[in-house]
Amino acid sequence: MMNLKLSNRPLTLLLSVCLAAGLAAGCSGEDKAKQGKTAAAPMTFVFGDTTFNPENEEPNVNPHFKYAGWAAMRYGVGETLFRYSNKMEIEPWLATSYELIDPLTWKLTLREGITFSNDRPMTGAAVKACLEHLVKVHDRAQGDLMIDSISAEGQTVTIKTKRPNPTLLNYLSDPYGIIFDMEAGITDDGIVVGTGPYKVTKLVSGETIELVRNEKYWNGTPGFDQVKVLTISDGDTLTMALQSGEIDGAYGMPYASYPIFQKGGYTFTSTPTSRTFFAHMNFKSPIVQDPAVRKAIAMGVDKERFVRDLLNGNGYVAKGAFPSTFAFGGDSVKAKPYNPDLARATLDAAGWVDSDGDGIRDKNGQPLRIRWLTYPSRQEQPLLAESAQANL
Repeated sequence: MMNLKLSNRPLTLLLSVCLAAGLAAGCSGEDKAKQGKTAAAPMTFVFGDTTFNPENEEPNVNPHFKYAGWAAMRYGVGETLFRYSNKMEIEPWLATSYELIDPLTWKLTLREGITFSNDRPMTGAAVKACLEHLVKVHDRAQGDLMIDSISAEGQTVTIKTKRPNPTLLNYLSDPYGIIFDMEAGITDDGIVVGTGPYKVTKLVSGETIELVRNEKYWNGTPGFDQVKVLTISDGDTLTMALQSGEIDGAYGMPYASYPIFQKGGYTFTSTPTSRTFFAHMNFKSPIVQDPAVRKAIAMGVDKERFVRDLLNGNGYVAKGAFPSTFAFGGDSVKAKPYNPDLARATLDAAGWVDSDGDGIRDKNGQPLRIRWLTYPSRQEQPLLAESAQANL
Protein backbone atom coordinates (compact mmCIF):
# COMPACT_ATOMS: atom_id res chain seq x y z
CA MET A 1 0.00 0.00 0.00
CA MET A 2 1.30 3.42 -0.88
CA ASN A 3 1.84 5.38 2.33
CA LEU A 4 3.32 8.88 2.39
CA LYS A 5 4.03 10.44 5.76
CA LEU A 6 4.13 14.24 5.69
CA SER A 7 4.71 16.85 8.34
CA ASN A 8 1.23 18.31 7.96
CA ARG A 9 -0.06 19.91 11.14
CA PRO A 10 -3.22 20.50 13.12
CA LEU A 11 -2.67 24.28 12.89
CA THR A 12 -0.39 26.16 10.53
CA LEU A 13 -0.03 29.91 10.68
CA LEU A 14 2.04 31.98 8.31
CA LEU A 15 2.52 35.24 10.18
CA SER A 16 4.15 38.11 8.37
CA VAL A 17 6.72 40.47 9.84
CA CYS A 18 4.34 43.29 8.93
CA LEU A 19 1.68 41.72 11.14
CA ALA A 20 4.08 41.50 14.06
CA ALA A 21 4.97 45.14 13.59
CA GLY A 22 1.30 46.01 13.41
CA LEU A 23 0.68 44.31 16.73
CA ALA A 24 3.46 46.25 18.36
CA ALA A 25 1.94 49.46 17.05
CA GLY A 26 -1.52 48.49 18.22
CA CYS A 27 -3.11 48.35 14.78
CA SER A 28 -4.71 45.67 12.64
CA GLY A 29 -2.75 43.51 10.23
CA GLU A 30 -5.79 42.97 8.00
CA ASP A 31 -4.61 45.35 5.30
CA LYS A 32 -2.57 48.48 4.84
CA ALA A 33 -5.65 50.70 4.62
CA LYS A 34 -6.40 50.02 8.28
CA GLN A 35 -3.05 51.37 9.41
CA GLY A 36 -4.41 54.89 9.24
CA LYS A 37 -7.05 54.18 11.89
CA THR A 38 -6.75 55.35 15.47
CA ALA A 39 -5.19 53.21 18.16
CA ALA A 40 -8.70 52.54 19.49
CA ALA A 41 -9.69 50.66 16.33
CA PRO A 42 -10.25 46.94 16.89
CA MET A 43 -7.33 44.71 16.09
CA THR A 44 -8.47 42.08 13.58
CA PHE A 45 -6.70 38.92 12.47
CA VAL A 46 -7.83 37.60 9.07
CA PHE A 47 -7.21 33.92 8.52
CA GLY A 48 -7.48 31.85 5.32
CA ASP A 49 -8.40 28.18 5.73
CA THR A 50 -8.70 25.50 3.05
CA THR A 51 -10.65 23.05 5.24
CA PHE A 52 -13.58 25.01 6.68
CA ASN A 53 -16.29 23.67 4.40
CA PRO A 54 -18.99 20.97 4.27
CA GLU A 55 -16.94 18.86 1.85
CA ASN A 56 -14.27 18.47 4.55
CA GLU A 57 -16.95 17.65 7.16
CA GLU A 58 -16.22 20.96 8.92
CA PRO A 59 -19.33 22.96 7.96
CA ASN A 60 -19.59 24.80 11.29
CA VAL A 61 -18.17 24.81 14.83
CA ASN A 62 -20.51 22.27 16.42
CA PRO A 63 -18.10 19.66 17.88
CA HIS A 64 -20.84 17.05 17.94
CA PHE A 65 -21.14 17.10 14.14
CA LYS A 66 -18.66 14.85 12.36
CA TYR A 67 -15.25 16.64 12.30
CA ALA A 68 -16.45 20.20 13.01
CA GLY A 69 -14.73 20.07 16.41
CA TRP A 70 -11.45 20.70 14.60
CA ALA A 71 -12.75 24.09 13.42
CA ALA A 72 -14.09 24.89 16.90
CA MET A 73 -10.68 24.21 18.42
CA ARG A 74 -8.67 25.82 15.61
CA TYR A 75 -10.56 29.10 15.91
CA GLY A 76 -10.50 29.24 19.71
CA VAL A 77 -14.21 28.59 20.27
CA GLY A 78 -13.85 25.68 22.66
CA GLU A 79 -11.53 23.50 24.71
CA THR A 80 -11.44 19.89 25.91
CA LEU A 81 -11.05 18.46 29.40
CA PHE A 82 -7.58 17.17 28.54
CA ARG A 83 -5.25 17.81 25.62
CA TYR A 84 -2.08 16.58 23.96
CA SER A 85 1.17 18.37 24.75
CA ASN A 86 3.80 19.05 22.09
CA LYS A 87 5.38 15.77 23.21
CA MET A 88 2.10 13.94 22.53
CA GLU A 89 1.47 13.43 26.25
CA ILE A 90 -1.92 13.91 27.91
CA GLU A 91 -2.17 16.98 30.16
CA PRO A 92 -5.09 18.73 31.93
CA TRP A 93 -6.95 21.60 30.26
CA LEU A 94 -10.48 22.27 31.51
CA ALA A 95 -9.96 19.50 34.03
CA THR A 96 -7.18 19.65 36.59
CA SER A 97 -6.82 15.98 37.47
CA TYR A 98 -8.34 12.53 37.28
CA GLU A 99 -8.56 9.45 39.46
CA LEU A 100 -9.12 5.91 38.23
CA ILE A 101 -11.36 4.54 40.97
CA ASP A 102 -11.55 1.08 39.40
CA PRO A 103 -11.08 -0.30 35.86
CA LEU A 104 -14.51 1.07 34.86
CA THR A 105 -14.75 4.30 36.88
CA TRP A 106 -13.01 7.62 36.23
CA LYS A 107 -13.40 10.64 38.49
CA LEU A 108 -12.47 13.96 36.84
CA THR A 109 -11.92 17.19 38.76
CA LEU A 110 -12.76 20.36 36.84
CA ARG A 111 -10.93 23.65 36.97
CA GLU A 112 -12.58 26.23 39.22
CA GLY A 113 -13.84 29.60 38.02
CA ILE A 114 -14.27 28.83 34.33
CA THR A 115 -17.31 30.21 32.54
CA PHE A 116 -18.65 29.75 29.06
CA SER A 117 -18.44 32.83 26.86
CA ASN A 118 -22.05 33.67 27.86
CA ASP A 119 -20.95 33.87 31.56
CA ARG A 120 -22.66 30.63 32.58
CA PRO A 121 -20.33 28.67 34.88
CA MET A 122 -18.77 25.45 33.66
CA THR A 123 -19.90 23.00 36.33
CA GLY A 124 -19.88 19.25 36.56
CA ALA A 125 -23.54 19.23 35.55
CA ALA A 126 -22.77 21.28 32.43
CA VAL A 127 -19.95 18.90 31.43
CA LYS A 128 -22.21 15.91 32.07
CA ALA A 129 -24.92 17.32 29.80
CA CYS A 130 -22.42 18.01 27.03
CA LEU A 131 -20.83 14.55 27.12
CA GLU A 132 -24.19 12.80 27.28
CA HIS A 133 -25.32 14.65 24.16
CA LEU A 134 -22.01 13.81 22.44
CA VAL A 135 -22.34 10.05 22.83
CA LYS A 136 -25.99 10.24 21.83
CA VAL A 137 -25.40 11.88 18.45
CA HIS A 138 -21.76 11.18 17.50
CA ASP A 139 -21.12 7.59 16.43
CA ARG A 140 -17.33 7.82 16.51
CA ALA A 141 -17.30 9.26 20.04
CA GLN A 142 -19.82 6.65 21.17
CA GLY A 143 -17.52 3.84 20.07
CA ASP A 144 -14.35 5.49 21.35
CA LEU A 145 -15.51 6.53 24.82
CA MET A 146 -17.64 3.46 25.63
CA ILE A 147 -19.51 5.46 28.28
CA ASP A 148 -22.11 3.61 30.33
CA SER A 149 -23.14 6.43 32.66
CA ILE A 150 -22.08 9.89 33.86
CA SER A 151 -22.74 11.54 37.21
CA ALA A 152 -21.76 14.99 38.46
CA GLU A 153 -21.39 16.72 41.80
CA GLY A 154 -20.06 20.26 42.06
CA GLN A 155 -16.83 20.43 40.08
CA THR A 156 -16.39 16.69 39.69
CA VAL A 157 -17.60 14.35 36.97
CA THR A 158 -17.62 10.57 37.33
CA ILE A 159 -17.66 8.47 34.18
CA LYS A 160 -18.38 4.75 34.15
CA THR A 161 -17.42 2.86 31.02
CA LYS A 162 -18.99 -0.29 29.66
CA ARG A 163 -15.66 -2.06 29.77
CA PRO A 164 -12.11 -1.05 30.72
CA ASN A 165 -11.04 1.85 28.50
CA PRO A 166 -7.44 2.87 29.29
CA THR A 167 -7.48 5.43 26.44
CA LEU A 168 -10.50 7.37 27.75
CA LEU A 169 -8.49 10.55 28.41
CA ASN A 170 -6.98 10.37 24.93
CA TYR A 171 -10.44 10.32 23.39
CA LEU A 172 -11.69 13.10 25.68
CA SER A 173 -8.85 15.14 24.13
CA ASP A 174 -10.27 14.68 20.63
CA PRO A 175 -11.88 17.90 19.31
CA TYR A 176 -15.29 16.22 19.42
CA GLY A 177 -14.81 16.34 23.22
CA ILE A 178 -14.93 20.14 23.34
CA ILE A 179 -17.11 21.23 26.25
CA PHE A 180 -19.83 23.74 25.38
CA ASP A 181 -23.01 25.02 27.00
CA MET A 182 -25.86 22.67 26.15
CA GLU A 183 -28.29 25.02 27.88
CA ALA A 184 -27.47 27.65 25.25
CA GLY A 185 -27.91 24.95 22.64
CA ILE A 186 -26.70 24.67 19.07
CA THR A 187 -27.97 27.26 16.61
CA ASP A 188 -29.28 26.44 13.15
CA ASP A 189 -25.95 27.75 11.82
CA GLY A 190 -24.00 25.25 13.96
CA ILE A 191 -22.74 27.82 16.49
CA VAL A 192 -22.03 26.77 20.08
CA VAL A 193 -20.98 28.64 23.24
CA GLY A 194 -17.64 27.32 24.46
CA THR A 195 -14.99 28.28 27.00
CA GLY A 196 -12.37 29.38 24.48
CA PRO A 197 -10.70 32.77 23.90
CA TYR A 198 -13.14 33.69 21.10
CA LYS A 199 -16.89 33.54 20.52
CA VAL A 200 -18.70 33.39 17.20
CA THR A 201 -20.78 36.33 15.98
CA LYS A 202 -21.42 35.16 12.42
CA LEU A 203 -21.05 31.91 10.49
CA VAL A 204 -21.75 31.19 6.83
CA SER A 205 -20.90 27.57 6.15
CA GLY A 206 -18.21 27.13 3.52
CA GLU A 207 -17.56 30.87 3.32
CA THR A 208 -16.67 32.69 6.53
CA ILE A 209 -16.80 32.79 10.29
CA GLU A 210 -16.40 35.92 12.41
CA LEU A 211 -15.35 35.89 16.05
CA VAL A 212 -14.75 38.40 18.84
CA ARG A 213 -12.63 38.23 21.94
CA ASN A 214 -14.09 36.43 24.95
CA GLU A 215 -13.53 39.11 27.60
CA LYS A 216 -14.08 36.57 30.39
CA TYR A 217 -11.56 34.04 29.11
CA TRP A 218 -9.97 32.19 32.01
CA ASN A 219 -6.47 31.65 30.61
CA GLY A 220 -5.15 35.14 29.82
CA THR A 221 -6.15 37.91 27.44
CA PRO A 222 -6.76 36.79 23.83
CA GLY A 223 -4.40 38.45 21.37
CA PHE A 224 -6.94 40.00 19.01
CA ASP A 225 -10.19 41.91 19.32
CA GLN A 226 -11.63 40.13 16.31
CA VAL A 227 -10.83 37.14 14.12
CA LYS A 228 -12.24 36.64 10.64
CA VAL A 229 -11.86 33.28 8.90
CA LEU A 230 -12.26 32.99 5.14
CA THR A 231 -12.75 29.65 3.41
CA ILE A 232 -10.28 29.60 0.51
CA SER A 233 -10.15 26.07 -0.85
CA ASP A 234 -7.96 26.83 -3.87
CA GLY A 235 -4.27 26.82 -2.98
CA ASP A 236 -3.22 29.40 -5.56
CA THR A 237 -5.93 31.80 -4.37
CA LEU A 238 -4.83 31.28 -0.77
CA THR A 239 -1.24 32.03 -1.76
CA MET A 240 -2.16 35.24 -3.55
CA ALA A 241 -4.34 36.36 -0.64
CA LEU A 242 -1.41 36.06 1.76
CA GLN A 243 0.95 37.75 -0.67
CA SER A 244 -1.39 40.70 -1.14
CA GLY A 245 -2.08 41.16 2.55
CA GLU A 246 -5.74 40.26 2.22
CA ILE A 247 -5.17 37.67 4.95
CA ASP A 248 -2.69 37.59 7.82
CA GLY A 249 -2.29 33.84 8.20
CA ALA A 250 -3.15 30.62 6.43
CA TYR A 251 -3.89 26.98 7.15
CA GLY A 252 -3.40 24.43 4.39
CA MET A 253 -0.98 26.47 2.29
CA PRO A 254 0.25 24.32 -0.62
CA TYR A 255 3.85 23.23 -0.23
CA ALA A 256 4.55 24.48 -3.73
CA SER A 257 4.03 28.01 -2.41
CA TYR A 258 6.46 27.72 0.49
CA PRO A 259 9.49 29.06 -1.43
CA ILE A 260 7.59 32.30 -2.07
CA PHE A 261 7.21 32.98 1.64
CA GLN A 262 10.51 31.52 2.80
CA LYS A 263 12.16 34.47 1.11
CA GLY A 264 9.72 37.06 2.43
CA GLY A 265 10.19 37.06 6.21
CA TYR A 266 7.25 34.83 7.06
CA THR A 267 7.12 32.47 10.03
CA PHE A 268 6.19 28.81 9.56
CA THR A 269 4.78 26.84 12.48
CA SER A 270 4.98 23.07 12.01
CA THR A 271 5.66 19.82 13.79
CA PRO A 272 5.88 16.16 12.72
CA THR A 273 2.51 14.47 13.25
CA SER A 274 0.72 11.29 12.26
CA ARG A 275 -0.98 13.16 9.41
CA THR A 276 -0.55 11.00 6.34
CA PHE A 277 -1.16 11.20 2.61
CA PHE A 278 -2.02 7.68 1.52
CA ALA A 279 -4.19 5.57 -0.73
CA HIS A 280 -6.99 3.34 0.52
CA MET A 281 -7.46 0.19 -1.50
CA ASN A 282 -11.06 -0.71 -2.43
CA PHE A 283 -11.19 -4.47 -1.91
CA LYS A 284 -14.61 -4.67 -3.56
CA SER A 285 -12.85 -3.97 -6.85
CA PRO A 286 -11.99 -7.22 -8.71
CA ILE A 287 -8.78 -5.63 -9.94
CA VAL A 288 -7.63 -4.53 -6.50
CA GLN A 289 -8.46 -7.95 -5.08
CA ASP A 290 -5.45 -9.25 -7.00
CA PRO A 291 -2.44 -9.00 -4.62
CA ALA A 292 -0.10 -8.58 -7.59
CA VAL A 293 -1.86 -5.35 -8.54
CA ARG A 294 -1.62 -4.01 -4.99
CA LYS A 295 2.07 -4.87 -4.80
CA ALA A 296 2.72 -3.26 -8.18
CA ILE A 297 1.00 -0.03 -7.12
CA ALA A 298 2.99 0.07 -3.88
CA MET A 299 6.29 -0.49 -5.70
CA GLY A 300 5.38 1.57 -8.77
CA VAL A 301 4.83 4.95 -7.09
CA ASP A 302 7.98 7.02 -6.50
CA LYS A 303 7.32 8.30 -3.00
CA GLU A 304 10.80 9.80 -2.57
CA ARG A 305 10.35 11.97 -5.66
CA PHE A 306 6.88 13.05 -4.54
CA VAL A 307 8.25 14.32 -1.23
CA ARG A 308 11.46 15.77 -2.70
CA ASP A 309 10.14 17.51 -5.81
CA LEU A 310 6.40 18.06 -5.49
CA LEU A 311 6.44 18.88 -1.78
CA ASN A 312 9.78 20.69 -1.86
CA GLY A 313 11.06 18.41 0.89
CA ASN A 314 8.28 19.31 3.33
CA GLY A 315 7.67 15.83 4.65
CA TYR A 316 9.19 12.40 4.56
CA VAL A 317 8.39 8.96 3.23
CA ALA A 318 6.70 6.68 5.73
CA LYS A 319 8.46 3.53 6.84
CA GLY A 320 5.46 2.35 8.86
CA ALA A 321 2.11 3.44 10.24
CA PHE A 322 3.61 6.13 12.51
CA PRO A 323 6.56 8.51 12.11
CA SER A 324 9.81 7.52 13.77
CA THR A 325 9.67 10.75 15.82
CA PHE A 326 6.85 9.25 17.93
CA ALA A 327 7.80 7.25 21.00
CA PHE A 328 5.74 4.37 19.64
CA GLY A 329 6.70 4.98 16.02
CA GLY A 330 9.24 3.19 13.94
CA ASP A 331 9.63 0.55 11.33
CA SER A 332 7.49 -2.33 12.54
CA VAL A 333 5.62 -2.38 9.21
CA LYS A 334 7.87 -1.78 6.23
CA ALA A 335 6.47 0.15 3.29
CA LYS A 336 7.33 -1.19 -0.15
CA PRO A 337 10.29 0.74 -1.65
CA TYR A 338 10.04 2.20 -5.14
CA ASN A 339 11.01 -0.54 -7.59
CA PRO A 340 9.33 -0.19 -11.01
CA ASP A 341 11.24 -3.15 -12.48
CA LEU A 342 9.99 -5.50 -9.76
CA ALA A 343 6.49 -4.01 -10.14
CA ARG A 344 6.53 -4.89 -13.86
CA ALA A 345 7.83 -8.39 -13.16
CA THR A 346 5.13 -8.91 -10.50
CA LEU A 347 2.40 -8.03 -12.97
CA ASP A 348 3.96 -10.16 -15.70
CA ALA A 349 4.04 -13.18 -13.40
CA ALA A 350 0.39 -12.66 -12.47
CA GLY A 351 -0.69 -12.60 -16.12
CA TRP A 352 -1.20 -8.84 -16.45
CA VAL A 353 0.46 -8.23 -19.83
CA ASP A 354 -0.18 -6.03 -22.86
CA SER A 355 -1.66 -8.74 -25.06
CA ASP A 356 -3.07 -6.46 -27.79
CA GLY A 357 -0.23 -3.91 -28.03
CA ASP A 358 -2.31 -0.86 -27.02
CA GLY A 359 0.09 0.11 -24.23
CA ILE A 360 -2.26 -0.98 -21.42
CA ARG A 361 -1.85 -4.24 -19.52
CA ASP A 362 -4.79 -6.61 -19.53
CA LYS A 363 -5.75 -10.04 -18.26
CA ASN A 364 -8.50 -12.28 -19.61
CA GLY A 365 -9.75 -9.40 -21.72
CA GLN A 366 -9.94 -6.94 -18.80
CA PRO A 367 -7.73 -3.82 -19.06
CA LEU A 368 -5.74 -2.87 -15.98
CA ARG A 369 -7.31 0.52 -15.24
CA ILE A 370 -7.23 2.11 -11.80
CA ARG A 371 -9.79 4.75 -10.80
CA TRP A 372 -8.40 7.10 -8.15
CA LEU A 373 -10.80 9.34 -6.20
CA THR A 374 -9.33 12.36 -4.42
CA TYR A 375 -10.30 15.78 -3.06
CA PRO A 376 -8.74 19.25 -3.29
CA SER A 377 -9.04 20.80 0.20
CA ARG A 378 -5.78 19.05 1.12
CA GLN A 379 -3.77 20.76 -1.58
CA GLU A 380 -1.35 17.89 -2.15
CA GLN A 381 -3.97 15.17 -2.63
CA PRO A 382 -4.53 15.98 -6.34
CA LEU A 383 -0.74 16.19 -6.78
CA LEU A 384 -0.41 12.74 -5.26
CA ALA A 385 -3.02 11.36 -7.66
CA GLU A 386 -1.32 12.96 -10.67
CA SER A 387 2.11 11.76 -9.56
CA ALA A 388 0.84 8.20 -9.08
CA GLN A 389 -0.85 8.33 -12.48
CA ALA A 390 2.38 9.42 -14.16
CA ASN A 391 4.41 6.70 -12.37
CA LEU A 392 2.00 3.90 -13.09
